[in-house]
Amino acid sequence: AYHFGVWEVTGNTPRLTSDTAKQTPEAVAAIDNLLRFIQTYIAPKIAGIYKEHAPSHWEALLRANARVIEVLGSKLQSRPSLRMGGPFFTVAAKEAGSGVIHIDWNDDRAIYAFVFAVGDWEGGEFCAPQLGIKIPVRPGQVLCVLARVVAHFSAPVTSGRRIVFTCFTDRLLFRHSDPVIIVG
Repeated sequence: AYHFGVWEVTGNTPRLTSDTAKQTPEAVAAIDNLLRFIQTYIAPKIAGIYKEHAPSHWEALLRANARVIEVLGSKLQSRPSLRMGGPFFTVAAKEAGSGVIHIDWNDDRAIYAFVFAVGDWEGGEFCAPQLGIKIPVRPGQVLCVLARVVAHFSAPVTSGRRIVFTCFTDRLLFRHSDPVIIVG
């Protein structure tokens, strides 16, 4: 998968992911166009979900956002498409999905990951074997999951092409911004 945006994985301060920072000017323009779309159409809806259904999480994410802006201010000013406003800080993009059962160990157990897909395909359902469910995620839908809590994988795409986007906040970025928060 490609990871675009900001994270703190294996570090102690927020930084741009290498997939974000180490690109040609043409790739940066394409990444920024993709992120602007997500920033405009996806991030506000996810922020609304947090505000309505998990206000304490939202307040903690806003504190994380303030810390990211403080640490990366000039980098974010030169690439405003990286500022999602708090509901998540990283976007993973991958064709098809992961067919291996896994838990997203870099995510925080209390903060949701949001999954959406684009393309024209059959198959590729989100599978959570510990819950015994398969959930089709079709274009225009967003799936919300605690990806560090629920083991999951994608069923094979049987025909067509599917690009999956996962919007998430890594554990260290979240916890370093608000070490005393007790959620989930």
